This record gives sequence, structure tokens and C-alpha cells, in this order.
Amino acid sequence: MNQQQIADLSAELIMKYYDNDYMPFLCAMDDDAMWYGPAEGQFLHGREKMIEVWNAEDHSLSFSLGNIEVMHTSAHPSSCDVMLSYHVTTHYPDHHDITLYQRLLLTWCERMIEDENGSKEKQPRILLCHISNPHSMHEEDTIYPKNFHQIYYSSASLRQNGDRIHFHGLDRSDYFFLSDTVVYIEAAHESRHSILHTVDGESVEVLTSVSALEKRYHHLFLRCHQSYLVNPGYIRNIRRFKLTLSDGTQLPIPEKKYTAFRDMAIQQFSSKSL
Repeated sequence: MNQQQIADLSAELIMKYYDNDYMPFLCAMDDDAMWYGPAEGQFLHGREKMIEVWNAEDHSLSFSLGNIEVMHTSAHPSSCDVMLSYHVTTHYPDHHDITLYQRLLLTWCERMIEDENGSKEKQPRILLCHISNPHSMHEEDTIYPKNFHQIYYSSASLRQNGDRIHFHGLDRSDYFFLSDTVVYIEAAHESRHSILHTVDGESVEVLTSVSALEKRYHHLFLRCHQSYLVNPGYIRNIRRFKLTLSDGTQLPIPEKKYTAFRDMAIQQFSSKSL
């Protein structure tokens, strides 16, 4: 079992799930899978039962999923544990929003699955889905927290946008960030690595150089200096020969690149304003 592929698959499934496309996630469950959480006492056993319960749900909720941190480990070649951590906001029809921090543990195994032609091959399946920070459950809710705002209130709301971008962290985690949450990126470890600085004040070191990130995400970030990429949406002002970001951070701009960078930043701003 390829742990990295399973970690990437876990992130892909949870992103689809919170986009109200839940069937890929449920279809990845093992026939004998167990689901616990996030509400206290919320327990389901077996894929067929899960699909039955989800298909019976009728709701008008939407969700915003923040940055995702993914860690994985394995004690056996045919199994893998994946921990996903993220903030998720539930948007209610009455415009009430509730944001919670969730930790989701998925235990994967390999099963011999027979296809329509009778051929069998190993495929990954989820044995356990455990959301490890339970909350109180409204008596009228089954799966989705349709009445949760009656027992819990949070003024925090997550409506961040942008492309989902993927990084391998120095701590062996995988990060799936929304581009709008990254303010700027700086070079580290003699430019072999990079440090991402987010709107929440978090700094994450990743195993990719600034140059490689520029090539991969040139449509999202501008290169203001050999050591820095900047999200143009957070530029407060540009002066000779530096720029100031919305959090007050100042980054240098080489004299020879100043005019070209300024024009590029203005062009980016103008295109997004249309």
C-alpha cells in the first residue's frame, strides 16, 4: 500500500465530501467499516448502512473547508492510518455560520475486490472513520448538523477562496492550502526549502524551493525577490524598492526588477477587479 497515494486520496475524498459530493467517500468504505463522530454517540457500522442513512438525509447546508494538514503512518504494508486536521464552516439557510476544528482519523486496509468481469484486484478501503473531537448532538439530527446552531453558536466564519495548493511539509505532513490563505513565501535552508506564511500567522516549512513553487503556481504568486513569492491580494503598497503587505511585513524589491514587478502587480490587481 502506497502511503502517499492513500494520504492524497484521503484529502481528495474529504474535499469532495464537504462539497456535498459524499458518495465517493462512502464508496471507499469497507463493507464492515465503522464510523464514529463528530456528534457524541454518533456511530454507524457497515457501508450499506452508511449509504442508506446519507441518502435519507435532506438538508440545505453548504460548507467551507479551510487548509488541510494530512499526516500518515503505517504498522503494516497492507494498512495505513491517515490523520486529517482542518477547520470547516457550516453555512445555514438563515445565514448563520458555525466554524469548528476537526481531526479525522481514517484507517485504510487492502481488500481483494471483484469487478464486473469477475477479475479480482487489491483496492484500498476505509475500515475506520473517527472524528476525534466530538460535540453535542441535537436530538432531531441524524447525520448533518441541521439544528446544531440551536445548541451551539460561533461568531467565526470561514469563507476563504482560491485554488487548492499542495505542499509536502518538513514534518512529513501533506498540506492542502487554499491559495488565499497564503500571504507570502520565503526561501529557507539555502533556498532548498520554503516557508509559507498564512493569514492566521502560521509559518509552515515545505520541501520545495521558491523557484519550483513559482513555476508551479505562477498564476497565484508574484516573484518580488530571489527569496520571496508574494500573494498580490495582500499587497498594501509598493515603494522604491520594497513592498508592504497587509500584515505590515515589508519585502525587498531589487532595483533592476522594481518597474517590471510594479507593473505586473498592477496588472494582476486590475484583472481581478474586473
